[in-house]
Amino acid sequence: MRISAVTVATMVLAGFAAACAGRASSGPRSGGTAHLSLDGTTYELTSVTMVISPGEEAWFRIEGLPVDNPHQDCVPGLAGGIGLYGNLPAAVREANDLAGKRLRIQFSGDGDDANFCFPGMGGLAGAEEAWVTIDSVNEDRVAFSMTGTFKIYDEQGEGPVKTASAAGTAILRRDS
Repeated sequence: MRISAVTVATMVLAGFAAACAGRASSGPRSGGTAHLSLDGTTYELTSVTMVISPGEEAWFRIEGLPVDNPHQDCVPGLAGGIGLYGNLPAAVREANDLAGKRLRIQFSGDGDDANFCFPGMGGLAGAEEAWVTIDSVNEDRVAFSMTGTFKIYDEQGEGPVKTASAAGTAILRRDS
């Protein structure tokens, strides 16, 4: 399989903490908003949340649904939106500990958990070398950016190289 990459420059999301249920939701969810631009097309996001789970096996997850066609699959069997996730450093015990941290974005590669995917995009994006940087923390309000490279997986497991960017702010919640 040939590896293609997508360069993603500066991503910052806007969000308010809300229920962090699975992506496929039958009803509206509350949360923040964001936008992601990919190859000249801008995808607006809603229900954007960031959850952290500090402690042993600590992790983070940022997700959101597309504003347009929120219940339409981006590829057969996979809902559209973003899902940026990875491990937290052991030193992170609360949101204030995130300031200045650079968090690696992971991709499971199993085809059902894209880092981002939107109807009409031509595939799903999986992180190759990608990072979320926490720019600032003010109480539970967090500004962060994301940069990196992403492989676009089409139905044959490969796809074109594309550039993406996004912008915003988030409010975190802790997974209990």
